[in-house]
Amino acid sequence: MLDSADVRKLNRDKIRDVMRQGEEYTKQEIAVKTGLSVATCNTLLNDLESRGEVIGEKRRLNNVGRGTIVYHMNEEYESILCIHFDALYGQKYLCSIVLSPSGKILEKTDGFYDPLDYELLEKTVTNAFERYPNISEIMVGTPSIAEHGIIRHCDIPELEDEPLVEKLEDLFHVPVFMENDMHYKVYGYYRKEKPGDAVVTLANFPEHVLPGTATVYKGTIIKGKNDFAGMVGFLPYGISLQEQLLQLETGTCLPLISKAVSSIIAILNPGRIVFTGDLLSGGMVERIREDCLQSVPEEYMPEFSFVQDMEDYYVEGMYQRAMDMKKINMEEKIND
Repeated sequence: MLDSADVRKLNRDKIRDVMRQGEEYTKQEIAVKTGLSVATCNTLLNDLESRGEVIGEKRRLNNVGRGTIVYHMNEEYESILCIHFDALYGQKYLCSIVLSPSGKILEKTDGFYDPLDYELLEKTVTNAFERYPNISEIMVGTPSIAEHGIIRHCDIPELEDEPLVEKLEDLFHVPVFMENDMHYKVYGYYRKEKPGDAVVTLANFPEHVLPGTATVYKGTIIKGKNDFAGMVGFLPYGISLQEQLLQLETGTCLPLISKAVSSIIAILNPGRIVFTGDLLSGGMVERIREDCLQSVPEEYMPEFSFVQDMEDYYVEGMYQRAMDMKKINMEEKIND
C-alpha cells in the first residue's frame, strides 16, 4: 500500500511529465493536465523549484491583469547521454548525443572509427562527462543482441561479448541502459507517430548485415526471453549465415526479404510494417508486398511504408526509454 510519501513521488512525476514537453505552464494549467488539485501542484512545484528541476517566473499574461507565475523545465538541471554505434557501408560508426531534460539535443558528435572498441566508447563517455558533468543516465544502442548488459552477435567484432553496462556503471556511477537499436527506433516511431492500438513492426534490411525487426504494441516492445524477438536473420532460409550475408545485396536480396516479411505477417499479424535499410527503396517495398501476397491473403496484409532515415526516431526512442527507466527505478524504490 502506498503511503503519503509514495503518493507525493508519483504526483511529482506527473508534473515532470508535463514539464518535459518543453512549454511554459501556470499552476492552473498543470492542474488540468495532471488531474491534481491546484494546491497539490503548488506544493510540488515549490518542491521541484527548490531542487532546481523547474524554474518559475512571474509574468503578466497578455500584458493585462495581475502577474502570475509560469513554470518551465530547467534545461540545465540534468543531461542524458545517448551512445549508439553501427556498421554502415562497411565502416564502423559511432554517435554520441547529449540531451536536455526535455529531449532537446545539446551536442552531437559522430564519426567512423577502426577499431571501434570498448576503449573508444569509454573515452567518448569520459569526454561527454567533462563537458556535461550533470549527466544522470547513459543510454546505449547496439546493432546486436543486448543480453543482460552484454553485447552478443554484434556487427562490430571487437565489441563481441563486451559487458558494456557493468563496465560503464562501475566507472561513471550512473544508470546505464543498453538495448538493441531496433527497439529504440520502433519505440521512438511509436511515441512520435502515435499509431494507437496498432501493432507496429519496424523491419531493417541493411546490405551484408543480418536483418532484424522489432515490434511494439500499446507501448510495449516485444522482446522475448533473450531480448532478440524479431531477429529474422535467424530464420531457416536453407543456407548458412555466411551465404545469407553474401545474398543480402541489390539483385539477390528480394527472396530473403520477402520470406522474412511473410513470416512476420504470419506470426505477429501487425497492422503496419515500417521498412528501412540501405537495401530498400519505396519501389522495392511494393515488390515485397507483391511477393507476400503469394502466401498471405489480401485482407490480412498490413500497411507498408518506407522510412529512409530513422535517426530522429532513434533519438526519440532513447530519450523516451530514459524517461521510462526513471519511472521504473522510482517505482522499484517505492515497492522496496
